[in-house]
Amino acid sequence: MSYKSYIFRFLTKVLLPIAIIAAAGYGFTYLKNSKPKAPAKPVTEQVWGVSSQLVELQDIAPEVTLYGAVEASETAQLTATVSAFVTQVNVGRGDSVSKGQKLVGLDDSELRLTLAQRKASLQDIEARIKSEINSNKTNQKALVIEQQLQAINQKNFERQQQLVAKKVAPTSRLEDATRALQQQQLALLNRENTIADHPNRIAQLESQVTQSKIQLQFAELDLKRTDILAPFDGRILSVDTSSGNRVRNGDRVVKLYNVKSLEVRSQIPARYLPMMQPAGSGKGLEASITHLGQSYQLTLDRLSAEASSSQGGIDAFFRLAGSQNIEVGKNLQVKVKLPTQANVVALPELAIYGQSRIYRIVEQRLEALNVSRVGDWTSPNGQRLTLVRSAQLRSGDNILITQLPNAVTGLLVEMR
Repeated sequence: MSYKSYIFRFLTKVLLPIAIIAAAGYGFTYLKNSKPKAPAKPVTEQVWGVSSQLVELQDIAPEVTLYGAVEASETAQLTATVSAFVTQVNVGRGDSVSKGQKLVGLDDSELRLTLAQRKASLQDIEARIKSEINSNKTNQKALVIEQQLQAINQKNFERQQQLVAKKVAPTSRLEDATRALQQQQLALLNRENTIADHPNRIAQLESQVTQSKIQLQFAELDLKRTDILAPFDGRILSVDTSSGNRVRNGDRVVKLYNVKSLEVRSQIPARYLPMMQPAGSGKGLEASITHLGQSYQLTLDRLSAEASSSQGGIDAFFRLAGSQNIEVGKNLQVKVKLPTQANVVALPELAIYGQSRIYRIVEQRLEALNVSRVGDWTSPNGQRLTLVRSAQLRSGDNILITQLPNAVTGLLVEMR
């Protein structure tokens, strides 16, 4: 290949494409920069269409919705007080029972034998008392005879002394008279001691009678306790035995609660406590719950004496009137009616941002206000509203009731 051919190929295959691309780029840039420019549009602030509500300060009794659990303040754990076999179980878990109803029956065969033994023991002691009284009467009569014999022996002793002194009778006869006199004195002392000890023996026997009667009463009581009865109108929480089991003293048999002792336990948030304790007690406040479509009225019975360490609230106990068929442990909503609060505003939930912020509309711009929630309230037309309070609110203020995702102080809005 000649030198000229080489130069020609280099110009056509390398430099010519580069020149074409450069010319095209220059032409594009020239055309872009030389096109006429559109006039700039003026920047306008966006206006948000919103709804508002006029502030009307009112005196309203707010409602607070809490969550509570049904509890029974009176729960009985029935246990066996004797050792016996279970012969019958008449109830099951969840059954309703009446006061005095027989729940569980125990075998009383052994206890009846014990009762018969206690009766026999008492009869034996009473018979011993009668025998002691008769013996004392006999000893009283025998004492008279013993005293007469003592007098006779005393005279014989004195006569033998005189005869021996005169040497009419032998000395052995005096010794016999002395011996007889001393033996009779000993018998007389024994008789007198027996008679003197009679009140003590009677006291001991009467003490045994008392003990035997007490043991008899225990035996009768144990016999009655073979029938385990319901102490009140209630519902069975658990049955812990079955027929054929042998229970011992203290073994758990049935657990039940009093249907008249039902109450609802709910924690009162700290912010509501000042309204619930106007006089330091909080009693008398009314509340209600709904269960299976039925409404039940409650009354605040008492407040706990201990605050929750985690939330700072206090447990409240609401009493259910009468006997109610509500399961213990059931979680329910509790609507509490608080005392009337002055100068509060009823707003829809959409008007509240976060937990405590609303927006007032002033000259078509938003102004954030911090408020405190007082509670809920149902208006006469059935609308559920939230009651708030703020020292900055005045009657006639316009409050934003539309939820705006970008609501901030100064945002331009238009009320519709």
